[in-house]
Amino acid sequence: MRTCLVYITHKMDDAIYRYLSWLMKETEGVMDMLVLYDQAFQPISPTDFTAIRFVFFDSRDLRNFFHQGNRLLPNPLVALFECASHDPYEQYLLMENDIVLNGSFREFVQKIAEKGTADYIHIATDLLGSPQEHWPIKYIKDNPWEDVRFSWCQLFYVSHRFLMDLDAFMKQNDSIYYEFLLPMMAYNGHYVVKQFENYGYLFQVSWGPAEKYETMYLHCRTEKTFYHPIKKMEIVNIE
Repeated sequence: MRTCLVYITHKMDDAIYRYLSWLMKETEGVMDMLVLYDQAFQPISPTDFTAIRFVFFDSRDLRNFFHQGNRLLPNPLVALFECASHDPYEQYLLMENDIVLNGSFREFVQKIAEKGTADYIHIATDLLGSPQEHWPIKYIKDNPWEDVRFSWCQLFYVSHRFLMDLDAFMKQNDSIYYEFLLPMMAYNGHYVVKQFENYGYLFQVSWGPAEKYETMYLHCRTEKTFYHPIKKMEIVNIE
């Protein structure tokens, strides 16, 4: 099966480049890797980073990339649709630029690749406690499913067939923020769903503040745990 790690970011600096170079080594021989880069804020030239495989997009040109026009609610799923139209894979492992793993990233992707028969693998942990605690729920219109679910999506895995079904649904109803849409559609449809926690990983994820999770990562991080948000990529241990 052909799987691709898709790292999505809208900025580049020395710390991020260092981290990307490390991720490329960690994924080598296990899955492909590309950087899905938003040129709207800090345009870059691929010739300056020849070792990295880029797919560029401009969030200003993607309809509803900012959910219902709210700039606090970017929707990377929209950019992944565009990416998949040019770079088709059987599975995509999307990771945002401010979530980091304390532990072996190579071991993580090996586990996902070896057992990657799912249509959707997601973060099951929800520190806020319920879907109703997440404010984007107010945007949902014409929800066809009674079972309302939420899943943090700083990291998620989707099959190509599920991705195409999500794209088709959003063309008819774009009111459901992707952190609701992915789990609700997956659990209410005929898809194979798994959770990253089933592979032995833990999550400390939230809206923020970044300082809280950066402090946790620096001073009391535990093995096989993802932390978000981490904005200071220079603090990330990649040894």
